[in-house]
Amino acid sequence: MKNYTNLITVSGRRALITGGSSGLGRAIAAAFLQNGVSVAICSRNNDKAAELIEYAAANKLTLLPVTCDIQNSKDVDNMMDIIEENFGGLDILVNSAGMNKLIPAEDYDVETFNNVMGLNVTGLHIVTKAAGKRFMIPQQYGRIINISSVKSFIGTNTDYIAYCASKGAVNMYTKQLACEWGGHGITVNAIAPTFVRTPINSFQLDDPVFYKSLTDRIPAGRIGREEDIAAAALFLASDGASFVNGQVLCVDGGLTSKQ
Repeated sequence: MKNYTNLITVSGRRALITGGSSGLGRAIAAAFLQNGVSVAICSRNNDKAAELIEYAAANKLTLLPVTCDIQNSKDVDNMMDIIEENFGGLDILVNSAGMNKLIPAEDYDVETFNNVMGLNVTGLHIVTKAAGKRFMIPQQYGRIINISSVKSFIGTNTDYIAYCASKGAVNMYTKQLACEWGGHGITVNAIAPTFVRTPINSFQLDDPVFYKSLTDRIPAGRIGREEDIAAAALFLASDGASFVNGQVLCVDGGLTSKQ
């Protein structure tokens, strides 16, 4: 009889989480830390990571905060130097950094559109390329998890033109990279959540009319929770998911299944 007890384990791995100082990135970082992963987090401003840093120190967990602009190749290369110096390599990359600006399509200026695409897509590529070329391809092993959105599949009434476009691009980036790097023992997948309360969307979820209209559309009857996304990331980062590649996992309570 085969042993199935350790399929979903990540202990002893080394991870980098972009945007790991807040929101979903911080939740995933905490979940990884609690499951034995050495975690590097990067952000342009790690001041928001104080609680996570204190938690890791109090529990003797390995957390490495790095200040980095992921759209700057030199910054990213320097971050990889720091990771190599401290961890000796990298096994898992979670691309969680992202942004949104709520503007109607007819008023969406090019500069803002490019800023959203730049962080959500170009920055993701710069980090992924560096991590893959420097660590994952040479060691013939890696787990890459991109944070997408259900808005990569379904539209909304207004204001999301750049965000939807960027997350649609993330989905196809995920699929194409899975094809190119699958032969190197690297899996590339994405998680597409529906609304989970984070600092960038709290103002929307605090509107009771908006909140009810949202939960009325979700078969599960609630919005997502941080632990829903963290659990999906733990699975995709594990050896148990070694044959899951090029997939976009909707963690959405059934939203995208409903007309």
